[in-house]
Amino acid sequence: MQLNDKKANILVIDDNPAKRLALVSVLEELNQNIVIAESGRDALRHLLNHDFAVILLDVQMPVMDGFETARMIRSRQQSESTPIIFVTAYARGETDMVEGYSLGAVDFIFTPIIPEILRAKVSVFVDLYNNIQVIKQHEEHLELLVAQRTADLTAEIAERKQAEIAIRKLSSAMEKVADSIFITDANGVIEYINAAFENITGFSRTEVIGNTPRVIKSGKHDVQFYQQVWNTLLKGEVYRNVFINRRKDGRLYHEAVTITPLSDENGKITHYISSGKDITESIHSQERLHHLAHHDVLTGLPNRILFVDRLKHALKRAEKRKRTVAILFLDMDRFKLVNDTLGHEAGDKLLRAMASRLLACVREGDTVARFGGDEFVGFLNDVATQQDVVLIVDKLLDALTPPFMIDGHELFISGSIGISLYPDNGTDTQTLMKNADIAMYRAKQRSGNTSEFYRADMNAHAMTRLHLETALRHALDREEFILHYQPQVDLENGNIIGMEALIRWQRNDTDLVSPADFIPLLEETGLIMEVGEWMLNVACQQHSIWQKNGHTALRMAVNISSRQFDSKNLIHSLHRVLQCVDMPADLLELEITESILMKNADTDIEALEALRAMGLRFAIDDFGTGYSSLTYLKRFPIDIIKIDKIFIRDITTDADDAAIVSAIISMAHSLGIKTIAEGVENKDQLELLRERGCDFAQGYYFSAPLSSEDMGILLANSSHVTDNYFKKSSDNMVSL
Repeated sequence: MQLNDKKANILVIDDNPAKRLALVSVLEELNQNIVIAESGRDALRHLLNHDFAVILLDVQMPVMDGFETARMIRSRQQSESTPIIFVTAYARGETDMVEGYSLGAVDFIFTPIIPEILRAKVSVFVDLYNNIQVIKQHEEHLELLVAQRTADLTAEIAERKQAEIAIRKLSSAMEKVADSIFITDANGVIEYINAAFENITGFSRTEVIGNTPRVIKSGKHDVQFYQQVWNTLLKGEVYRNVFINRRKDGRLYHEAVTITPLSDENGKITHYISSGKDITESIHSQERLHHLAHHDVLTGLPNRILFVDRLKHALKRAEKRKRTVAILFLDMDRFKLVNDTLGHEAGDKLLRAMASRLLACVREGDTVARFGGDEFVGFLNDVATQQDVVLIVDKLLDALTPPFMIDGHELFISGSIGISLYPDNGTDTQTLMKNADIAMYRAKQRSGNTSEFYRADMNAHAMTRLHLETALRHALDREEFILHYQPQVDLENGNIIGMEALIRWQRNDTDLVSPADFIPLLEETGLIMEVGEWMLNVACQQHSIWQKNGHTALRMAVNISSRQFDSKNLIHSLHRVLQCVDMPADLLELEITESILMKNADTDIEALEALRAMGLRFAIDDFGTGYSSLTYLKRFPIDIIKIDKIFIRDITTDADDAAIVSAIISMAHSLGIKTIAEGVENKDQLELLRERGCDFAQGYYFSAPLSSEDMGILLANSSHVTDNYFKKSSDNMVSL
């Protein structure tokens, strides 16, 4: 094996080819000689021929494991002081780590490996090795001069001059070395320091020479630490370790130090040479990387990795003490609405404010973490009774009651909390977290702002939901989705002016799943994108059929989800659909929610204007249930406002609802926008809406949503309705 003599050698020992390749790819940036060994025996063969600056040694290897390999390496005089870094895939016990350090290990690195940390640690020993080589070369040169002087007394003056020249060269080299170097006598009194020592410590030569290294002592190491240093040096061995030292201005710094004892011809130690590399920034970078790897960047709370680690330790303590640990899963209610209306920056501020409130509610020793999104997780240590948990959970919910002030907006946010208890609901982290999550979903289903303790029967409910989600993922391929159509009526003349397309799921050819059960799942899973495009295609194709049958002026209203609206493919999809079915664009009405428009993003305005340029119409669905605002009605090209059915239901008996409906109609008309009332179910509601000037209506009073066949029959019979045209019975009343 040909190696570059000007570079340091790094030995990588690992029986796993993939791990060897990964380590080599990380270390190649150091531009040194990297030698690989597939086993302990292979490594020993390399050590016969080469010296190494550092050895990376896998712990778990067949035949000869890492520890046995380390013993064999240490038995060789040439490599007894070569630094060894153990690389392992899991944290070993304290006994094993002590054994590793006793074999001369300078560090343990655990996989998965962070490349920056690995390179930083290895580069320290490469630099130290190179510095020692420089010093050794000069030592050999000095020894040669001394030998010449003793061999030839007649040339003493000339040899002395040569020695002085060599010393000046050595001194010059040491002055230019970036590492801190100082030399002491046998008693530890400093005789020499280089410029780097002055730069790093802040002490001048006059302040240090004649003193001892105590001038940079930090007090961070105990007596045993220094005793180990002297025990090693007095045996004539090289000592390597990381010291925490103190600069003249009081600041601490980390230094990778190598101390080499120098002996005379009789073996008596005369001097000590200390070479140190300031690795403070590397240590800080490692600490920052460790923090980032274990904490949520947005809130600073522990992340999933740190939470699970802490929970494992808490469960072990609870097992010994026979105590309870409570795991809490908290999900913010209606957080998506904040993101959709005010934007992600406001959502981030809300998450940080919420994290602060949650932290103020728990005790010292408890943990609150963020797993992502609006999901917070925590555990309560050393719980005596379930009532203790209830008190803290109530405190958490109460902390969310006061409004959050975010960017001038007063936001009311509640939370749903699920709770599982160790050991009643599980004895391992995975089971306890899963059960707390299940309980949280049950709390959320109870309209939120509440908590639920896990019960065994919740698993059955969770499995039902899982099976429903699995079936939903196959529903489109199995052609289980169908569209029903509900007519929309002009209240001035009774004409059917259009219809709204409503999706239904006919599961297994028999079960009709309620939209309330599967549409939220479509949103959560992201399937709404694919299903929404399918819905557009089918609705427009059906409209084309009715158009060919002579119904040329009917509008088709189709709901567009926020995910679809945010998609870059929406405009392209609409172009393609309208061209394929040859449908006039002004007959397609897209129903969008207030939350989409409340974002007020320039990109949203551009998207709406581009769609308007195509001729499409826009309706605001469920108006009045969100952050209703005149601002977006003025900014965006809105054609119709759909008054939500919750205001229509009691319009004839509730004066407030009647006033709200009147205000919406008046506001819309003042802006040149039409109104349509949803959920009209009786003649009294219809008459009141006519009186208040509502333009259009839809609901069971006119017709339940109909299949395409039944809607075709209705259109064929008449496009005009009277109050008595539709004969309804409770038998055909189905939920919208």
